[in-house]
Amino acid sequence: MSSEITNSGDDIMSDYIKKFLKEPPMLLKNFHYEDVLEFLQLGKEERFMSDEIILNESEYVNSAYLVAEGRVSIWKDNIQLATLGEGNFLGEAFLFSKNSRMAKVTAEGDSVLLRYERYEALNFFRRKPEKLFNIFTKNIIEIQQRKISNMNVQLLNLKKRLLNDSNW
Repeated sequence: MSSEITNSGDDIMSDYIKKFLKEPPMLLKNFHYEDVLEFLQLGKEERFMSDEIILNESEYVNSAYLVAEGRVSIWKDNIQLATLGEGNFLGEAFLFSKNSRMAKVTAEGDSVLLRYERYEALNFFRRKPEKLFNIFTKNIIEIQQRKISNMNVQLLNLKKRLLNDSNW
């Protein structure tokens, strides 16, 4: 069972926060240092043990997660689609999408994630210049484009294997 710890912005700054300040996650790319710190501190730290379910498919999307420590696996129909490590976001389009989750996510070993709620993130951007939200949106588009490119490579490799398989 996951255990919610606290806001990550306590008096003692976590090692992963320090690391993300030096090299921000792609979603926060081109943010000013103070904005990166403030956004990171919005996250609620949650710890997961190996193989624990972080997100279930078909859950309503109202939050996103940043992998702070460890790795997570993304599953659909018992097929592992991807593994994400530190600095990657899950559900990065959570401010725009009110759909259900498309896959199940599990911890690959002990992991720490920061959970971001839609309402709190929207309030963060309401207090900031519009330019920051535009940068955030551009970063989401770039992340989504990378995911699509990766899926295209996987699909192409699968098609090549099927075409070369004489048993198919």
